Amino acid sequence: MDIPLQILVLIFLISFITNILPFAGAPYTLIATNFLLAYGENIENILIVIFLSGTGAALAKTITYILGIILKKPLRKNKNIPLINKFIKSKYFPLALFITAILPGLPLDDYLYIGGGLVKESLKKMLIITIPSKILKSLIEIPLELFGILKISDLFNLNPLLLSILLTLIFFIIGFLLIKIDWNTLYEKISEKYLNKRI
Repeated sequence: MDIPLQILVLIFLISFITNILPFAGAPYTLIATNFLLAYGENIENILIVIFLSGTGAALAKTITYILGIILKKPLRKNKNIPLINKFIKSKYFPLALFITAILPGLPLDDYLYIGGGLVKESLKKMLIITIPSKILKSLIEIPLELFGILKISDLFNLNPLLLSILLTLIFFIIGFLLIKIDWNTLYEKISEKYLNKRI
């Protein structure tokens, strides 16, 4: 292993910290990729970074869950909460949590963790789903970034760190816009028109 221990700890902490703020969607895998380029892209390094970044990102959702508990009273007025609560109790929830934890740039799993905190769903069960999901996300994204995104930054003569900052801002804006959507009303309209059923 070519990566110093302190750098491995730093990769874990960056993945954790950048996932604490709900709906921010910071590109922590891109930051981890920069460390890989600095210390070597061999298989051992890649696998260790994938595991640490994915685990750090997943464990950060504990803070999002706690936020749901803390903000229980003000969030009860949000129109989306009844739909989220109903969905968390459905049989589709584990699969939805796994999928939303993988999706790049769309912090939809934050909604589920805040909702999980509100209804006091088992945090342990949620993390058992989210940890492998986030590791898989890192497994997909980091190799793509190694051979794709960073080459694009070279093509346009754009510093990878600057690219990371720009992506963070873009994902934050997307997350903010997602909060503003009335998902409950949207769900009701789609259900009435196409599904004719509820979860």
